[in-house]
Amino acid sequence: MLKRVARLYIRNHSLGAFFQAFSFLWRKAARKFPPRMTSLAVTYRCPFQCPHCYSAVKGRNIRREMSTSEFLGVLDQLKALGAVQVIFSGGEPLLREDIFDLVAHAHRLGLLTRLSTTGHLLTRESTAKLKKAGLNQCGISIDEVDPAAHDGLRGREGSFSKAVQGFGYLRQYDIDRKMLVYVTHAKLAAGLEPFIDLGKKLRVNSYQFNIPYIIGRWADSFREVLSEGEMVIFRRLLKYHSVSIEFPTSKAKCSAINRSCVSINPIGDVYPCPAVPFPLGNVVNEPLASIWRRHVSAVQLELRGRCPLNNQRERDHLRAHCASVLAQGVQGRR
Repeated sequence: MLKRVARLYIRNHSLGAFFQAFSFLWRKAARKFPPRMTSLAVTYRCPFQCPHCYSAVKGRNIRREMSTSEFLGVLDQLKALGAVQVIFSGGEPLLREDIFDLVAHAHRLGLLTRLSTTGHLLTRESTAKLKKAGLNQCGISIDEVDPAAHDGLRGREGSFSKAVQGFGYLRQYDIDRKMLVYVTHAKLAAGLEPFIDLGKKLRVNSYQFNIPYIIGRWADSFREVLSEGEMVIFRRLLKYHSVSIEFPTSKAKCSAINRSCVSINPIGDVYPCPAVPFPLGNVVNEPLASIWRRHVSAVQLELRGRCPLNNQRERDHLRAHCASVLAQGVQGRR
């Protein structure tokens, strides 16, 4: 993992990124808990209807998405908080016409810039603009190694070929490439090595394998949760040094309660993780630093080796924590 991070910094061509990294390390040593991973969902709009999407939560598209200037202000606040990177996500982030301006601003601030996409809108032109803006890494979702199966899950013919083509454009413009894969019982039983083999053919730099989240379109589908035995098998993927997985050991802490992750959605709601649907506050109403301080000072949940969303009792505890942090903010503004 350290080699992958070092590669991103070396290829970043920004002294500001190194200064920001030093700021992060200083704040961490001082126990100020700067977020290591930050996710900025710039839209919930998406051309697909994937059954496993955790962003598809009822009512999220009702309110207005933040404007360009509001998103730029959020990036400024992330820098001030000591964050070292930002992952632009969605929905499909390339549906935002200002995504190139947002990436460029984050790059100027010294943040490492990453983008997670379906690959559907990655063209030679858009990839060139992302490169010019300073994008460090782009992750493309691959649901199945079989094109027809991938297209069937996405609900649109040709989505697999577009994703593969997107990897080609990223390689052409020398943008670091990551394959994003979600894991199910069936995939685990069949073996995940075919995704590794596909990635080698596509010359990806790394892989991110994600466990199922029982939220979004999988809400209340606890049958999708991987068993402890399946997690043992899943962790064998770590023999490939280019692979990252969630909960790499049974002792690994959940980032949502480990004070190492912050997520902001298109309308400004702040969450302790991109998959968590329980808000801590909203950056349109108050500074991000205030919300973050309340969260890191109050969180007392202890959980290792699994996601709190995938267990009803632990989910209730996380919901109660988020509701308490949110209520404190509302009370403080009165």
